[in-house]
Amino acid sequence: MKKLLFIALLLTLASGSAIGQGQQGYGQGPGGHGQPGAGHGGSPGNPADRLTELLGLDEAQAAEIAAIFEQNQLLREEERERARLENCDIRANTHDQILAVLTPAQAELFEEHQANRDAMRRAFEEMRQERHGGNFGSGRGLQDCDG
Repeated sequence: MKKLLFIALLLTLASGSAIGQGQQGYGQGPGGHGQPGAGHGGSPGNPADRLTELLGLDEAQAAEIAAIFEQNQLLREEERERARLENCDIRANTHDQILAVLTPAQAELFEEHQANRDAMRRAFEEMRQERHGGNFGSGRGLQDCDG
């Protein structure tokens, strides 16, 4: 447990110093091993690279820590997907409960309102993607529950 807290503290300190510097650090650019961009993934802010530099890890330790980060990233992605699906279920249930309270005329207006809102969300998402190029931010919170 203490080891986990120590690693979390180191990550916090390492990421804070990288943000504070506002520049690419060792192991974060496009170069080879020991150069900016070296390491696991070569992405700026890679925690395995930061720990490798900070703690002076050997290759075996760096590889093991990179695998830990990768495994935990997959777990986080799975958890996000489970939460997204659960949110979709909650939204569908809420929608059904609202419809059960409404008169047929009100239900028709409600469905029309929902369709207009969904169309506006999609239009906004398309505009945002065009403006920022590609999938910048990937439309967080605007995913369809159908897939």
